[in-house]
Amino acid sequence: MKRQRIQNTVVYVVTTAVVGYVVTTAWAGREVTAESLLNLVVLALPLAGIYAVAASGLVVVYTTTGIFNFAQGGVGLFLAYVYWELRVNKDLPTWLALLLVVGVAAPLLGVFLDRVIMQKLRGQALVVQLMVTVGLLLAFMGVTATIWPQNRGRTMPQMFGSEGFELADVTVTWHRFTTLVVALVLAIVLRILLFNTRMGVAMRAVVDNRDLAALNGARPAFVSAVSWSIGCAVAAVAGILIAPETTMSVVPLTFVVLNAFAAAIIGRLRSLPLTYVGALVLGVAIVFSRLFLDLGQRWSQAPLAMPSLMLFVALLLLPQASLRFARLSQVRHHDRPSTVRDAIIGYAVLFAVVWWLSGSLSTQNLNRATSGVVTAMIALSLVPLTGWAGQVNLAPLAYAGIGACAYARWGGDEGSWLAVVFATLVAIPIGAITALPAARLQGLYLGLASLAFASMAEFLVFTQPELLGNQARRVQRLDIFGTQFTDRRGFLLLCTAVFGMMAVGIVALRRSPYGRRLVALRDSEAASATVGINVMWTKVGVFSLSAAIAAFAGAFFAMEKVTITPSNFQMFAGLPIVLALVIGGIASTAGALFAGVFSVSLVIISREWPDVSLFRALEILGPGLAALGVIRNPTGAVVAIGEAFARFLPWRHDAREDARRERERHAEPEVGEMGLTRPFAPDELLFVEQQLGAVDDLTPERRGAGVGAARG
Repeated sequence: MKRQRIQNTVVYVVTTAVVGYVVTTAWAGREVTAESLLNLVVLALPLAGIYAVAASGLVVVYTTTGIFNFAQGGVGLFLAYVYWELRVNKDLPTWLALLLVVGVAAPLLGVFLDRVIMQKLRGQALVVQLMVTVGLLLAFMGVTATIWPQNRGRTMPQMFGSEGFELADVTVTWHRFTTLVVALVLAIVLRILLFNTRMGVAMRAVVDNRDLAALNGARPAFVSAVSWSIGCAVAAVAGILIAPETTMSVVPLTFVVLNAFAAAIIGRLRSLPLTYVGALVLGVAIVFSRLFLDLGQRWSQAPLAMPSLMLFVALLLLPQASLRFARLSQVRHHDRPSTVRDAIIGYAVLFAVVWWLSGSLSTQNLNRATSGVVTAMIALSLVPLTGWAGQVNLAPLAYAGIGACAYARWGGDEGSWLAVVFATLVAIPIGAITALPAARLQGLYLGLASLAFASMAEFLVFTQPELLGNQARRVQRLDIFGTQFTDRRGFLLLCTAVFGMMAVGIVALRRSPYGRRLVALRDSEAASATVGINVMWTKVGVFSLSAAIAAFAGAFFAMEKVTITPSNFQMFAGLPIVLALVIGGIASTAGALFAGVFSVSLVIISREWPDVSLFRALEILGPGLAALGVIRNPTGAVVAIGEAFARFLPWRHDAREDARRERERHAEPEVGEMGLTRPFAPDELLFVEQQLGAVDDLTPERRGAGVGAARG
């Protein structure tokens, strides 16, 4: 406890010092008066109300279901467009459109999501839960952009028009005043619902212990449906209130909701009053930076990073997570790591196939294939970190961006291979530093910390003039001892060979004592510490390794793009890579290859068949359908494919033996005297024989009673 207080004090002091330094150096010179402060509050309150409504939906869903819903922004986006369709296109009255969207469409959507997807997520790994909701987020964005094409401008009318009233020399529109009132009313209603009604108690009890809540009269399925209905209704309210304040475009409208993560974390995902306090602090901070600070060109995008900065600080101030124990009820898939020989053979075959196919590919398809291989290299960085060690990381593209910038800045204009080495080495201490939050955070909070890091890197790091700034930077492809890989086919073969060598090295690492140590860390940190594993330094090591792999891949990413800009490394662009890796299999190198193929497949579908409705639907719904596939096979698609084809490999005698045992287990049995439903396995048969032998030692009377009891 004392250590916790010391750490929190350090975070407070450092944060206060940094904020004080920024405010002092960037002060715009505006006089601070009671009037200016009142203006600040008046302008910040409506923004805080928007964040409060959005964050309350996240808190309600997480508190009542245990699932952190990344798709909350997508749900709000889609339902805001439905409201626009009814209110503007169909010219329905405002009250009727609100009733149909918030009171009918949103609850029905919540019930649908719960029955089809969310109930199947119980008991799944955290990264699977998060990526399923990310897939839904992408699917909602794709469906919305398809139904309402973005090449047409749209505006959402404000409630009660543009009229308002004057307060402290600021015109407060009735729409913004309504936003504030709705936020306050929603806070009171949700608080009463969760803590002062039987339904609220049941909703929270189902999360804590579903079976025990059912024994006490709760109906878990009904309670879960109600929770998701409320969450979708709150998301709809947030989207409708936000839309008039932003352009009606998919990405900005979605990420206003995602910015509310910071307020939800200040409330620790369970306290609505603290969540609203966090929303108020966030709104005041953003408005303060715009009114009183002159951040200049270097830090011009700092206000956009404000929610991420606040989220990161809030996460650091959370209580330190205790060592995690393995759950006895958790059943893991049998983890059979590939052998180095299998990996060498497999990736040699991959290189041969790419060499054969690349000879007939067009220039455009060569570029697409190269992009897929580079994406697979970036995804490979998550295999030891998230797949083996269980450390959730949603920012692989941020580390890749650091490597790309380092390559471009120090030797990339000449194609030097030493620049690739330098880019890899630069990322190692950065990975070690970003591992420090992993000492305090686990699971969801660690994933959100990595997401905040990716957002801060997007707005505060890559925009620096020493790296990329606001301009594009050109690089050259590798020149290795006089051999230049400027030819597109040659560069594709180089990337394929490099990916194969990286994959073989990671397979060898998995079979080493260090790889087994990482898997032990994933299974139980407490047990790992008990047997002498230094948990902290193991985390620092695997974060550094993952950052180095991602930065190495980032150098090839820069070479593949030829010209890089800060927009190449947006936080949002990294999430599909993690999603594709989870779909393929996050603990295997083949899963990384699947991620590259999956990402390129969606690009090909969107470019080659833009007018064919079937392929267009697949492109839009692909992430969502993939999320459903993750639910059915959480270990990954490549695991199932590998198990199906392994028995055909001449050297995989174990796979053929496993297949034979599986066939025997599922063979149709003959129902015998004792009513057996399947034949005995050899170990079971031995046990029965031993028991029958013990029965033979009994007297006839006791033997008959024992056999009768066994038959019963």
